[in-house]
Amino acid sequence: MTGAVTRRDVLRVGGVAVTVAVTGSACSFLSTKPTGSDSDAGTAKKTKEPPALAAQVKAGKLPPVKDRLPSKPLVVQPNEKVGRYGGAWHLRLSGEAYSDAATIYSFAGYENLVRWDPTFKKVIPDIATSYQVNADSTEYVFVLREGMRWSDGKPFGPDDVVFAVQDILMDKRITSVPPFGDMKAAKVDDHTVKVTFTKPNGTFVNYLATRRGAALTDYPRHYLERFHPKYNPQHATEAKKIGFKDGIAVLQDVGGTWSFGRNPHKPTLYAWVLTTSSDQKSQVVVERNPYYWKVDPEGSQLPYIDRIVYQVVGDDEAALLKTLNGEIDVSTPQLKDKPVVAKYRDRGNFRLFDVVPEAMNVACIYPNLTHEDPVKREIFNNRNFRVGLSYAINRREIIKAVFQRQGEPWQVAPRKESTYLDKEMATQYTEYDVAKANEILDKEYPKKNARGVRLGPDGKPISFLVDVATIVPTWADVLALVVNFWQKVGIDAHVNTGSPEIVVERGQANKHDFSVWAGEGGLDGVVLLNPYNYLPLLNPYSFFGVKWAEWYNTKGKAGERPPADVRQQMALYDKVNATSDMDEQVRLMKEILRIAKQRFHAIGIAMLPNGYGTVANKIGNWPKFTTEGAWVYMSPAPTNPCQYYIKPS
Repeated sequence: MTGAVTRRDVLRVGGVAVTVAVTGSACSFLSTKPTGSDSDAGTAKKTKEPPALAAQVKAGKLPPVKDRLPSKPLVVQPNEKVGRYGGAWHLRLSGEAYSDAATIYSFAGYENLVRWDPTFKKVIPDIATSYQVNADSTEYVFVLREGMRWSDGKPFGPDDVVFAVQDILMDKRITSVPPFGDMKAAKVDDHTVKVTFTKPNGTFVNYLATRRGAALTDYPRHYLERFHPKYNPQHATEAKKIGFKDGIAVLQDVGGTWSFGRNPHKPTLYAWVLTTSSDQKSQVVVERNPYYWKVDPEGSQLPYIDRIVYQVVGDDEAALLKTLNGEIDVSTPQLKDKPVVAKYRDRGNFRLFDVVPEAMNVACIYPNLTHEDPVKREIFNNRNFRVGLSYAINRREIIKAVFQRQGEPWQVAPRKESTYLDKEMATQYTEYDVAKANEILDKEYPKKNARGVRLGPDGKPISFLVDVATIVPTWADVLALVVNFWQKVGIDAHVNTGSPEIVVERGQANKHDFSVWAGEGGLDGVVLLNPYNYLPLLNPYSFFGVKWAEWYNTKGKAGERPPADVRQQMALYDKVNATSDMDEQVRLMKEILRIAKQRFHAIGIAMLPNGYGTVANKIGNWPKFTTEGAWVYMSPAPTNPCQYYIKPS
C-alpha cells in the first residue's frame, strides 16, 4: 500500500472509532515532525561522547567528557544492545497542562536519589549510590554520587538537598503541606547528607522512587537562592525580572518540581535540558545535557538521542491518523482502535508493545458500610448479602458487551503481575451462578413483596442507589448491567449518575448507598503506597468505610471506630509505614490483603486487560512493555529513556 492513511481509510476498517483516549496522565503521546535540519538517524561511529559535544570541547566551549562525568558514573545496561548517538525523537503533548507536564517529565526527566528498576518492582540507587537507615526508620543517610554536576556545570551535592528540605519543603511560605511530613536535612560531608524525621517513616525510600522524590533533588541552590527571602532581601526585584511579584511566587511556580517543562533557565540533573517552554502552547524541545552523569557499558556518555521534540496536538482524531501514517515515534491508542492500528502498522513503520495497566479493575463497587441509615447499614454489612450480589453478576457478559471481550472476571485484588497476587482473593465469588445467589439471599432475606423485591429486617423492600461518576463512560454501562442482574435476584438497585464532584461530595458526607470508583492498587508500588481499596484510608475514596477512614486519619477524634479486623488492618499499615525493611513491608501488606479477602468489603467486575502502544521501528532499546500509574511509576521513565537510540536508516 502507498499513500497516506485518511479518515476514510480508518472508517473502512470495521467501523473502528477514530479517537485516542488518555489512559493515564503520562500515557498518550504523538509527534509531528517540524521542519529543520534534524536527522532521525544516529551517527555511524561510536565514541565516548556525542560528536556535537566533542566539537564544543574542541572549540573550548566545554570541558573534556572525563571532567564532566562523576568519578563513578552510573552504568546503564541497555534493554537490547549498546546504541548509537544522534537523531531526534518526536512525541505528542495534548495541550492539557498537568498531563503535558507529566509527559515531558516521564520521557526526559525522573532522576531521584533512588528510582524504580525497569521491571517497576524494585527500588534501586540512582543519584545516591547507597543509603543507610536507623532501627526506627527516623534517620536516613544518603551517599551521593561524587562529582555530579547540574546541567550548567555547577557542582551538585549535599548543600542542594539541604536547601530543598530546609528552605523549600519545610518553609511554610513555600510549601503548605510537606510531601514527606516533618523532616530535617543536614550535610554530613561533601558527599553525604542525613535526613531525619520526628516519627518513623519506613516508606520514605519507596516514596523517593515516585514523582514525589524529585522534591529533594530538583532545587539547584545556586540558581534558586536569589529568589529566596532567606538569602536575598531583594528577591522581589529578581522575581519581577521574570514576571513574578516576589521570590516566593517563583519558588512555587517555575522554580518548583513541576517546572521542568516550563523553565528553560533552571539547571537540571536530567538527561535532556529544556530549551523552550510549554507555556508557548505549540512545541517543547529538550536537548541533551552535556553534564549527564550516566554512561553505557562501554563508558560512552548518555543519552544517545540528541533531542526530544514535543509537539502540541490537541485533536485525537488527527493523532490517530498521524500514528497510522508513521509521523510519530510513540503513541497509545484506544483498545477499540487496535484493528485499524494493526492493519496499518507496516505502512506506518511501527510495532506494537504492551502497556500493563496499574489499575486492577474496570470498576470497583462499594457498599457504604458506615451508612447513616441503620437498616441499610445492617444489610450492607452482611457479608452474605455482598457474596450473593457478587454471584448474581454475569461478568462474562459485561466483558463481552462493554470491553470487546477483553479482560477476565476479577475482584478487588492485585493484578497477576503483582508480588501481592492472591488468586483466591481475585476470583472468589466471581462465577455467574443465579441459583447460588438466590440460595444465599433466600437464607438472609427470604420474604418478598408483590413485585418480587426482597424485604429487609424492617419489612421494607431492599432498595438502594449506586452512585456512578461520569468521569469514566464505561462505568455507567457496566452498572446498567449490574443492577439488572441484581433486580433479577430480588434486589431493587438503581444507577445514580453524576459528575465526579457530586459523587465525591456525597461520599465525603457519607450520604451514598453504593458508589463506584477506580480500581487502583493493581501493581506493587500502588498497593503499598496507596492501598485505599483494601483498607479504609481515604475519605471519600475508601467509599466502603469513609467514617472509618476519618477515624483513622484523626486518630479517633472524629469519624467512627471500625470493627476489630479493620482496626487490625490499620495497625498493620502503621507498621508498614514504620519499617524500612522492604521484605517486611511486603509481609505486612499481604496480611492486610488477607483480612481484606476475608472481609470482602467491595465487589469487583473484571481485571483491566493489557493496553497497547505503538513505537516507531527506528527506535532501539524500547522495552517490551511499559505500565501506567503516573505519580508512582512515571512510565516509561524507569526503563531508562537515556539508552533508547535511533537505528540507522
